Amino acid sequence: MIRTASILVLLFVLTSMSPAAKHTVTNVSYTFSPATLTINAGDTVIFSLASIHSAREVSQATWDADANTSDGGFDTPFGGGTVVLTQQGTYYYVCLNHYYMGMKGTITVTSATGVEDNHAGIPKEFILRQNYPNPFNPSTAISYDLPVTSGVVVKVFDIQGKLVETLVEQVQSAGYKVLRWDGSGHASGIYLCRLEATPVSRNQQPFTQVRKMLLVR
Repeated sequence: MIRTASILVLLFVLTSMSPAAKHTVTNVSYTFSPATLTINAGDTVIFSLASIHSAREVSQATWDADANTSDGGFDTPFGGGTVVLTQQGTYYYVCLNHYYMGMKGTITVTSATGVEDNHAGIPKEFILRQNYPNPFNPSTAISYDLPVTSGVVVKVFDIQGKLVETLVEQVQSAGYKVLRWDGSGHASGIYLCRLEATPVSRNQQPFTQVRKMLLVR
């Protein structure tokens, strides 16, 4: 009876979630097409690129300078990949190989209702947001906010507290961050995502937050 009830609850959660749209970005020679894209939070962007091209998220300053230094956001392999963006704002990206030629694009993420959020600048506080989708199979997007430059560690643990994977371990600039965790090869169940952010400025306290994630295979 308990197992049946759990399955019914899970089915309700899955069926009540609004379906996300999918958008495709290709390349025409050494340009992204479309180079400017507006989507809703939670939508999927599929980069379908030639094998010599990739899509790396960069800061606006890096984008303006036609450079390719990562800001810790999405970074697809050559040939493309899939990105789910859950945090509202504008994402800037370039081709890792051809950034100096001006091969770059932007993705503006609005709310699910199509009303753009006004906090696309610097966050006001540390937040680890709930992953999306959740439940998920096999991958999910994890987003978090950094109000100041910080040493960031993002780890995934199983329900027993055993480390499963370290997703981020680096200093990151302030901003809205999004990454993905691929649960392929892991069993169904509850996992814990933990964000630890230590501000570079010594007058601020470290921040820690944990979120539960449900992998359903």
